[in-house]
Amino acid sequence: MKNFRIFLILFSLMMLLQSCNTFKIRETLEALDASVTNYIVALRWGMYKEAYSYHYSPEGKQPPATIDGLEEISVTGIEISEKLINREHTEANVEIAITYFLKTQGTIKKIKLNQDWWFNKEHKQWFVDHPFPKFN
Repeated sequence: MKNFRIFLILFSLMMLLQSCNTFKIRETLEALDASVTNYIVALRWGMYKEAYSYHYSPEGKQPPATIDGLEEISVTGIEISEKLINREHTEANVEIAITYFLKTQGTIKKIKLNQDWWFNKEHKQWFVDHPFPKFN
């Protein structure tokens, strides 16, 4: 009987720890979805400075980008084709296709991005370790 009680206590503790870990994983994945969605919305509606604010390396460096002059770009569509996450849930690879319209040329173009995202545990925020898209 004593062994059974010890077993129940250990089993309960194990289940409690597992559920806590599952919650943390779900929270991290939801944060990735929210970050990617906010990034896409910012690009889609021409809020390029906000989209650029997601571009940081794990070392805290922001890649150089030319944000000025993008008023001639109108993003018409963004499609996520793949989202892969590592086992530790700290890095993700997101493939995005952006369709945009060049107002000065009257042409529609498409670029494909293969972006590496990483999770900053301190800020509980995902960032893109990839240069800002070049629309040309």
